[in-house]
Amino acid sequence: MSQLPISAPLQATLDKIIKLTNSDRYEAFTYCEAGFAAARAAHDDAAFIAIAIQYGLVIDQHGYPDESINILYEALQLAQSYHHFHDEARLLNVIGRAVYTRAEYRRAMQAWAHCLEVATLADDQVSWVWAKLGIAQIYDALDDHATAVILLQQAQERAVYLHDPILLLNVLLNLGVNLFQERQFEAALQTYHESLALARELNHLDDIGETLFRIAQLLLEQGQITEALDHLGQAQQICEQSHHMWALANIYGVRAQIYQVQNQISQALLDVQHGIDYASASGSAHIEMRLRLLQSQLAEQNHDAELTLAAFRAANVLNSKISPHDHRQQLAELEDLAGLRPSSGRILLELANNPLLERCSLAELAAMLCNAAGQIIRQVRASYWEYLPDQQALRKVHPQLDVNIETFNPPLLQSLQRGETIVAHNAQHHQYTWSLYERLLLPEKLQSVLMIPLRLNESLYGVLQVGYAEKTKNWSTDEVQYMNQLAMIGTRALANIERHIFQADIARLNAQLQQNNNELEARVVERTIELQKAMEHLIETEKLASLGNLVAGFAHELNTPLGNTLTAATTLLDKNRNLLETINAGVMKKTILLQYLDETSMIAELVERNARRASNLIANLKQVAVDTASSKRRQFNLHQVIEETVATLIVSLKKRKVNVFNEVPDDIELNSYPGSLEQIISNFINNSLIHGFSLDANGEIHISAQQINDEQIELSYWDTGVGIAESIKKRVFDPFFTTRFGQGGSGLGLYLVYSLVTGTLGGGIELRDRPAGGVWFVLRLPIVAPAEPSQEFDLLRH
Repeated sequence: MSQLPISAPLQATLDKIIKLTNSDRYEAFTYCEAGFAAARAAHDDAAFIAIAIQYGLVIDQHGYPDESINILYEALQLAQSYHHFHDEARLLNVIGRAVYTRAEYRRAMQAWAHCLEVATLADDQVSWVWAKLGIAQIYDALDDHATAVILLQQAQERAVYLHDPILLLNVLLNLGVNLFQERQFEAALQTYHESLALARELNHLDDIGETLFRIAQLLLEQGQITEALDHLGQAQQICEQSHHMWALANIYGVRAQIYQVQNQISQALLDVQHGIDYASASGSAHIEMRLRLLQSQLAEQNHDAELTLAAFRAANVLNSKISPHDHRQQLAELEDLAGLRPSSGRILLELANNPLLERCSLAELAAMLCNAAGQIIRQVRASYWEYLPDQQALRKVHPQLDVNIETFNPPLLQSLQRGETIVAHNAQHHQYTWSLYERLLLPEKLQSVLMIPLRLNESLYGVLQVGYAEKTKNWSTDEVQYMNQLAMIGTRALANIERHIFQADIARLNAQLQQNNNELEARVVERTIELQKAMEHLIETEKLASLGNLVAGFAHELNTPLGNTLTAATTLLDKNRNLLETINAGVMKKTILLQYLDETSMIAELVERNARRASNLIANLKQVAVDTASSKRRQFNLHQVIEETVATLIVSLKKRKVNVFNEVPDDIELNSYPGSLEQIISNFINNSLIHGFSLDANGEIHISAQQINDEQIELSYWDTGVGIAESIKKRVFDPFFTTRFGQGGSGLGLYLVYSLVTGTLGGGIELRDRPAGGVWFVLRLPIVAPAEPSQEFDLLRH
């Protein structure tokens, strides 16, 4: 999608922010705050997004507070709503940087991993390298400097190729840090000097100051105290000018280490306290933790037991915050094992296998979906809305209100109709939800919402809305994924509801037909035209009923591989989370990684097998459903069409002891109407199962064919069932004739077969006697069907 233009006044503000980002972050921050207010007032979404990207680079001086990160998510949802993948990738990168600085490494990894995907989609190589750089920083924070060096060297090659000096500067600076940690001092110093030259060329004061203190840190390690102090002095002056706070925290920390070496403990304690103040103000928890540990050491040397203990405790508190162990997740796992509160995966799995989904009402389904959403994401309010296509509106089904029909704005409705999930971190300013905010969301105090569409056959049927009250919530990738999985389960139940409604309509129609049969026979001649119209409608209804049963059967069959895939995916998520915890804890071992690879390989194989099984089922369903629902003519292999048709009836056949044998040769090709032929075979098999065999009887069905001449084939269908009584053989092809009126039989099955054979396919059909018992139909079909299939029905064929 093309980029939206930025208004001239806001473009001037943006230019000012860009100029100040690397020279005076405090002033840049002030301009950002004013820019956001002006962009909102002018509804200039492009300006809001562009300012937010710069905002992510300057808010480190304010400690990356929640409200600042919320603004980044608000801009992200705007970029996503406009499908601006380039801006989305850049925002994901600064979000990753923000949460990384707060030592929230799991969220940072998620943001940068998503950035890699979006950058690839947008062909944005620069953002891709920034994400690689961010991931390398996580390895650095977790003390895996060797891996960080490898990633950064790869990023360096790409940055050189892209001729992007800002990107190359950041890569070189981080590469120097990790080379220093790997004690490759000469390579680190050379890399620092390259980054310093680039920073001076770009006039990036913050990067100049940071590089100088990094060089001072290296000089200190090599014992060059005087040179180190000189570099620190230059770095401090530049960083104070540019308000580079976390760099100042490091500068004071390095200087404190120098005073410690010189045994000037009192001065060292003063400097380390300055560093702690700067680290705390900038929200750099990992830097503050290191400085607290240094403070504890210095206090111990100074024989200050109280400060020693206080600093050590403060360092441990910070370490527990930085630690990747998610105690809430561990608690959830224990609750799951103890049966107190199931995990999200278990909730979804149990709901997917709940037998109530096969026969529930819409209101019951809505209640189950909303209840499950509340269990998966705590403290959310869920509601279900039914789509009313005639009114282009939605009706709240659960929880019900006195006035529960609402009209959504056209862009939101169109997005839901396309099947797009609406992720509104800030519902008041989201492109699609802001118009609903005061009317629907504010009365319930909802600040953040997810809207997940439920669709059948590409049509919108309903919307699951999940809201968070009181404050803004930045929805995680896992939460969005869980809600989409919940909507998939709801879609399956909606298909069952539609099927039951359809079957009830058919039963009601059958009852009406039985009631009026005598009257229709007396008036059949004078009502031929009207009856012909009704007949056409009923035949289409029979086709749709058959297609509906086909889809319902496949939904049953797909449940097993999809359920297995869901279970495997949930297990894989847990394995990934455990591995990340191991990495973040710094206890990663080769044996653990090998075990993880073995286990995830097995899980991947399980997912692949079940996905392939589901894919094959869906491929058969797609071909048969398309052919059955349409009257398109095409070239096809007769054996293959018979095989696919039998496969669609697998659910009915699995419940019976009847075997179907496809004995059609592989080399018979027809240019005809496969949908009509599939309908004929389906009706034959269903008639055999209903009339020919009892529920527990063993039996066989055989389908064979032979080519008679260059123009015709003969197709035979016979079974070993009870057959057809002699007294009714002459009437089997009559419309409305059935031995099961009032018991689900419409009397149109074999009439439809006769009409399709003699009309659409241009052939003939005969019921023959079979000495061994059972039923035997023989069809003579042209190899090339007539160009214009007949649309007339022989209503008075007696």
